Amino acid sequence: MFSFLDMINHYLGYFNIGVTVKSRIYTVLGALGDMYLFYISLRFLKNGIYKQGILILAVAIILLYFTICNIFYYFTKRQPWFDISPQLAKWLHLGHHPQETQVNSKMGTTVIPEGRQTNIPANGVFDNSHVLPAKVSTTEAEQANVDRLVALMKQAQLFRTDYNGMGDRKIYELLKVDGKPVYAIGKGVMLPYFDMRKQGNALIIYGGLNQAEIYPIGEIKRVGLQAVRSIDLSDLKLYLASVTIVGGPYKEIGRAGVIEHPQEYKLRASVAYKKTDALR
Repeated sequence: MFSFLDMINHYLGYFNIGVTVKSRIYTVLGALGDMYLFYISLRFLKNGIYKQGILILAVAIILLYFTICNIFYYFTKRQPWFDISPQLAKWLHLGHHPQETQVNSKMGTTVIPEGRQTNIPANGVFDNSHVLPAKVSTTEAEQANVDRLVALMKQAQLFRTDYNGMGDRKIYELLKVDGKPVYAIGKGVMLPYFDMRKQGNALIIYGGLNQAEIYPIGEIKRVGLQAVRSIDLSDLKLYLASVTIVGGPYKEIGRAGVIEHPQEYKLRASVAYKKTDALR
């Protein structure tokens, strides 16, 4: 039985399956395995092998308890009142990982997975003391290019829209504590390639999967608190430090639980600056 479960786990690793779906599969397989343990224990007891039969039966009952808890956890939006897993995790110091964030709520501790990997900007790393946030505006044509780029990035599996593997229960707990909408792509996804070009008095952002296929996706209107048109580019040299895809579908608390809302994907950019005197 355990060899069979190990084989299933091995083959599931070949597929890009969300955490919740995979957990549901494991729950069903665990229930089938537990039924097998009940069958074995009853066979032992029927044949007079009481010691081994009682031991296997006790293990099967314990596993049945956790299976029922998992069914509530992964197949419904309710938490059973008899679920002691949060207390067990607390006693055994489980549930903390250096790449996870814990959010405390009335229902216990919610573990929120952070980004799966660290994104390094395509234009390199700049000194944070010389980087300012930029306000980006997009026309209808540029927004169409943003949507096209998002579709290409999804197709290339550069990011996923699975709420970092969180189910509605964890999202609900996070929303109760934080109150901010939870986005399907998380806090944002860095573009694979981006560039900034000066066209007349405008600074246009170009982006794409690579340098060979780029198109305009937005215009920088403001750097920090200063409008671009009022910046003297003879005194400053501007560099596009980062461009991130943000927004998209998000979830918030509704009248009957967690509900999802559609939203357009937007751009968040930052610009690095250096005085021209420092370049000489």
